[in-house]
Amino acid sequence: MDADATAGDHRQESVRRFKRDLIRDAAKRVFSEKGIAGASVREIAKAAGYTTGAIYTYFATKEELYAAVLRDSLAALHAEVTAASPDETTSGGRGEAALRALWSFYDTRRSDFELGFYLYGGARPVGLTPELDRELNAALDAVMDHIGAGLVADGIASPQDAHHLAVASATWVFGLLLMTKTGRLRSLHEDADALLTTYLATLRP
Repeated sequence: MDADATAGDHRQESVRRFKRDLIRDAAKRVFSEKGIAGASVREIAKAAGYTTGAIYTYFATKEELYAAVLRDSLAALHAEVTAASPDETTSGGRGEAALRALWSFYDTRRSDFELGFYLYGGARPVGLTPELDRELNAALDAVMDHIGAGLVADGIASPQDAHHLAVASATWVFGLLLMTKTGRLRSLHEDADALLTTYLATLRP
């Protein structure tokens, strides 16, 4: 009986996770198109195939759902950047590999790029609690710390200025992404990969 109850609990939890993931995926699409202010729980529910009330079973507020989507996005970003430039790399090029991974992640994931700009300041994350805001900013900062560590390992930055140079370099990458996504780079007859290579070359000692 206990085994049956445990199996039932596992099934219920699996269903709950599945539904929660569906809601997050739908919310990601809606938020990336309209931002947190323009999106409504009704639209998210419709995109997920659920009732509005069902959304509140899993997320207390729209802002909590928005934070969950951003949390997933930043976790995926961190995983991709660290996989591309692992700490144990001894052959050099860790910082460059991390920055290329940052570029690749957002270049191939438009919805994550749009969501990222709400977090980075393109649109204020209105309604996020201070606690959630700190958590999400800390997740982004962890990515910057990894990039900075790579720049130190490559002899490009000192431990003291690693974070500053990581953020400065990431800012350049975000600018390139914005120019690419808006079509401005194409109108200027330039290639994004070539520009990224040119910029990264300026970082080498």
